[in-house]
Amino acid sequence: MYGAVALKHVLRFALASIILQQTFVPEAASAESGSAFSHDLLDTVLRKYVDAQGQVDYAGIARDRQDLDAYVDSIARVSLDSHPHRFETRLHELAYWINAYNGLVLHSVVDAYPITSVADLGGLDGFFQIRPHILGGDSLSLDRVENEIIRTRYGDARIHFAGNCGAVSCPALDRRAYVGKDLIDHLERQTRRFAADDQHLEWRSPTLHVSKLLEWYRQDFTGPDRSDPQLIAFLRRYVPEDLAPVLEQVQHIQFFDYDWALNDQALQKAGAERNGASER
Repeated sequence: MYGAVALKHVLRFALASIILQQTFVPEAASAESGSAFSHDLLDTVLRKYVDAQGQVDYAGIARDRQDLDAYVDSIARVSLDSHPHRFETRLHELAYWINAYNGLVLHSVVDAYPITSVADLGGLDGFFQIRPHILGGDSLSLDRVENEIIRTRYGDARIHFAGNCGAVSCPALDRRAYVGKDLIDHLERQTRRFAADDQHLEWRSPTLHVSKLLEWYRQDFTGPDRSDPQLIAFLRRYVPEDLAPVLEQVQHIQFFDYDWALNDQALQKAGAERNGASER
């Protein structure tokens, strides 16, 4: 998720909100209107078009986008705020918001594909702060979904490893949608996956190099004191066993630069081929 402006919301999009809501058609009353909200459509997309490394086949989705379009239509009609009875517990609520965030990032990229970064879509501020999306009839930016809803309402640091902002440096997009019944286990797996990936966490004695996310959202992981020892204490719970003793030796923490290149299978393949050719 985009953290450079995580605590600051200075850009507004009231006019876009009015225009979009004037064209919004509320969910029709039906036998399904009281049922639990389903993320099956997004789950289908993720299973088909996300690989084991979390890279996305955006070209494939663009050719076969009906499931993603239908999912985005469904979250436009229904959210926790518009249909609270569709969400059994707070875990079901949080699963909705994480999936909505991820689905909207995918949908925005597919709409503009081919691109090389979400920054191509109006810059990072434009993509995360200004671009409006309809959720349950309300117009929200991705920044508001993340910071005003997910972080503020639920206060679980592990969500930073579940939401995916469409960039190479983001935590890997999982191949499964989040569901309330096993959300805690899913968040645990994603956090451990992040901590085991040397793209996000690497020990080079005496310095621990970690993702920029841990700097942008430091207080989410450490609490109010924001100290390095508290950040290390959080990581210690999730790193692989062989790395845990190393954390006792950390003298400095440095943060990786954030790579905003698109997490696109085609771009990654082209880059690997170029690197291979240059080595020959």
